Amino acid sequence: MQRARRAGNPISISVAPTVRVIGRPYYDLAGTVELMKRLWQERAVDGFEFQNLAEWDDARPPRDEAERRFAAWENSQGHTVDEIADVLRDTGLPVLSIHANRDVGVCLCNGEESDINRGKELIHESLSLAEMVGTPVCVFHLWDTWKEAFDPSLLHKILREAAAQYPRVKASVENVPTHLAGCTPFELVRHFEWLTLDLRWAATYDELDRFESVKDRIVNVHLRGRLQGGEWVLDGAPFGFYEALDTITNEWGYSGPLTMEPSGLREGDWQDLVAAISSLDEELE
Repeated sequence: MQRARRAGNPISISVAPTVRVIGRPYYDLAGTVELMKRLWQERAVDGFEFQNLAEWDDARPPRDEAERRFAAWENSQGHTVDEIADVLRDTGLPVLSIHANRDVGVCLCNGEESDINRGKELIHESLSLAEMVGTPVCVFHLWDTWKEAFDPSLLHKILREAAAQYPRVKASVENVPTHLAGCTPFELVRHFEWLTLDLRWAATYDELDRFESVKDRIVNVHLRGRLQGGEWVLDGAPFGFYEALDTITNEWGYSGPLTMEPSGLREGDWQDLVAAISSLDEELE
């Protein structure tokens, strides 16, 4: 049942960082489905962002944050893209965005042909997953955040060619950090057709205002925040969480999905989580 709420921005939530609130690891697919069903029963959200995790690849451990994630990969069950699509379709729940495997950018920026080809393969996997489950947006970390030298034009060409094969899916590039000399995240993402604005990274680089110039190409907004009581707090930012939300929705007129990416959740935070999600509706009224 669709929850009763105001017309306007669909409220979504990223399931990978949220599943810990029910005491399950982020790579537990069954736990992820349980979380999605419980949030839907609460009528807390309009849909979900689902991350295609590198931990589900039987053959290769994650490359992004490899040391931290190796143990999770060893403990995780493997799942193919087709299997994941079947699981998501069986839930009957709306997936508003797919977050691509985060190894995409690491592979594309490595310089080795085999890694670039692997990056292309990962792009197709996530775009295919989005298409199979009827999801309109696929989010990419398109570059290696630590690389000091890579060719942005090559990334643009690779994504454009892949995305052309999935016309029902918007291949959206997120403003993740960069060490490319002379560039900021905004200066990299502004050249792509579709964008995902991440509030945390916009705060880190103090670039939120710059995104107004490309607001018509933003198709997803990641609202980063730490749960505090029944509200969200954006730590160490030059603007407040709800101030930024007002800017994006009221001043810019953005009407697309608002995807909550919670940080610091603990098992048992369920009621505070639901209340904090509801606070988004209250702010948007």
